[in-house]
Amino acid sequence: MKTLLLFFALGLTTLFTYAQDCLGIKFKPGTSYEMLSYSAKDKPTGRVVYTIKEVTSEGGSTLINIVMQSFDDKGKPAPEMAVKYTCTGDELIADLSGVVLATNDAMKDMEVRIKTNKLVYPKQLSAGSTLADGELEAETYNKDTKMMDMSIKVVNRKVESKESLTTPAGTFDVYKIGSDINLANRMMGIPVRVSFRSVSYRAADVLFDIKTETYNKNGKLKGYTVLSKLSDK
Repeated sequence: MKTLLLFFALGLTTLFTYAQDCLGIKFKPGTSYEMLSYSAKDKPTGRVVYTIKEVTSEGGSTLINIVMQSFDDKGKPAPEMAVKYTCTGDELIADLSGVVLATNDAMKDMEVRIKTNKLVYPKQLSAGSTLADGELEAETYNKDTKMMDMSIKVVNRKVESKESLTTPAGTFDVYKIGSDINLANRMMGIPVRVSFRSVSYRAADVLFDIKTETYNKNGKLKGYTVLSKLSDK
């Protein structure tokens, strides 16, 4: 199995080489975030490094282009992926097209058409508040023949509490956000569905979640990731 990376053109933008502030978050080219992943039994399962490559301005919004590099538990790297965020000044929008679409060699050159693609964080988070659902819908085509439908829905997003959290990257004031993730693929008419619970811990001034826990539908912890390094170059 390999991955199919989706790239989107930014259009005509003005490139800034200095840091941009938006929603209290500093976006600076060269800043990197390392996330370590563990099993429910605290066994290392891999790591992911996100690096901000470009910070641009378009239509009053700040666009953040990021390269994501993942490694397995042996340190073997996977192909790099593109991730994009948009900060409007009122909300931070994650471009879910950076999600890896699992595929095989026969599908690596197929066309992927995005229908819906959005996950939003508001300017202010507060305990007890409800966040808007997120969704990615995509179709995969071999020439003009549709081969697969893919759907990722992030629902029941609620800010459960505010607390302090310590990781190898430091101590942060975070908001605990619970959500349900529903994945659905239909390949050649055959449906595959997976659902799980996600609990993330988000700081107001850091782009990525400080920690994320994944639970199965019965509430059993399956694994978690933590921010281990945050470098501001």
